[in-house]
Amino acid sequence: MRVIKTILVCIILACAGVVAFIYSGTYDVAALQPDNPVVAWALHTTSDRSVQARLDGIQEPTDLDKPDVIQSGAHFFASHCVVCHGGPGLEATAIAQGLNPAPPNLFRATRKPQTAEMFWVIKNGLKMTATPGFGKTQQDPQIWAAVAFLRKAPGMSAPDFATQTGTSKPSGG
Repeated sequence: MRVIKTILVCIILACAGVVAFIYSGTYDVAALQPDNPVVAWALHTTSDRSVQARLDGIQEPTDLDKPDVIQSGAHFFASHCVVCHGGPGLEATAIAQGLNPAPPNLFRATRKPQTAEMFWVIKNGLKMTATPGFGKTQQDPQIWAAVAFLRKAPGMSAPDFATQTGTSKPSGG
């Protein structure tokens, strides 16, 4: 009985400590300040595991390599994503420079995109990353088109990016 009481007291004290920390305002939530490494690890690991746990049942369409689907996805990217993620040959916008965590470079040559994961993230978004969920405003075929474009993104040259997206400068900077 004494052990149980001790455990309960420890749990109550730990909870009180967490609540006190939350209300203290001690943790700096400014986007310009990097997260504490432990917090960054916890957030990224939680996010990665959460996404991976939700990928079952996503069925990849068969038309993702069609030029018109890729082109539609490129236009979607140019209209909705370039302001944060940028693209080859584009300077980072003021918005992108102020985000924490920084948006990933989707055009890095060594990037290995996972189709189902990209679909899930574009459709549902990611909390605390500024990545919106487009599932409320876009139908699945448009989200899949964005995925089709992003599958071609790693290593894309600046001229190919400009041709695909019809952009030369990011908007909304």
